[in-house]
This record gives sequence, C-alpha cells and structure tokens, in this order.
Amino acid sequence: MMKGEGDLEAIYRQHAPAIFRFALGLCRNRAEAEDIVSDTFARVLTRGATINAETTRAYLLTVARNIFIDAKRRSVRHRHALTELEYEQARGGSEATPDSARVAHALQTLGLLPEGERSALLLRVDHGLSYEQIAATLQISIAAAKVRVHRARLRLARAQQEKDQ
Repeated sequence: MMKGEGDLEAIYRQHAPAIFRFALGLCRNRAEAEDIVSDTFARVLTRGATINAETTRAYLLTVARNIFIDAKRRSVRHRHALTELEYEQARGGSEATPDSARVAHALQTLGLLPEGERSALLLRVDHGLSYEQIAATLQISIAAAKVRVHRARLRLARAQQEKDQ
C-alpha cells in the first residue's frame, strides 16, 4: 500500500528497471520506453492510487501497457529497431553475447509478433509472471494468456526453423 512520496520512491527504485525492460520490449525504442516509465509513475502519483504490495509489479506493468497503447492509438510513429547493444544494456549486460546473430534474429522476430503475443511472452519470459498475473496485467482471461504465450513461442520457433533452412 502506498502512503507517501517516500513509498513511491522505494517502489520506483524497485520496479523501474523491470517496467523499462517491459516498455522497451513493447516499443523497441529507448526514448519511448523511458517516457513510458516516467508516465507510469507520474500517473500513479497524480491519481493517488493505492497499491497492494502483492500486486505492485503487475499493476505498474498494466499502467505501462495502457500508456503504450494510448500512445500507439494517438499517433502512428515510425518504430526504430532495437539494436542488440540496447537490448543487452536493458537486460543488465554490457557486451554482446557470443551468439549475437541468433539474438539479433530473435529480437527482430519478436518485433514482428502481434502486440498481444509479444506482451504476454515478455511478461512470462522476461518478468517471470504467472499466467494469472499475465491475465490480470493484460486484462484477459488466464486461458487467453496461455494461448498468447504459446502462439508467440510457436511463431518464434517457426521463424528460427525458417532461418536455419
């Protein structure tokens, strides 16, 4: 439960990196991802939301996703591809992996997934959320969350098979 600015600062320090990674996965643009993080916490602060400690991350991810969708609806911006280096820096690494071509292909393919599948997969794989938490974050049923993650994995596997051929 959030009581004051000190609580918001603690929540920010704890969850901002995860919100940034999620936003970066959605929009694939560092500047836009930073804006989404700022807007997420600004919205929480201005609306005076009460946050349950058990669902803080899911709540913040939901707000971030809604901000992304709102921005997407307002304007059709040219999306810039996420470079491998930006992705590694967002994940906490400072240098490229030895498997850089594979990573670059996976990131490119991830960008081609429909937004719903991409969001569900990022929440599951990158953030380790349960299907119940994914469903709450994306405001869908648990079954739909499972289907979206499954379809995203299938599309990624197919893309990898096509690349390997």
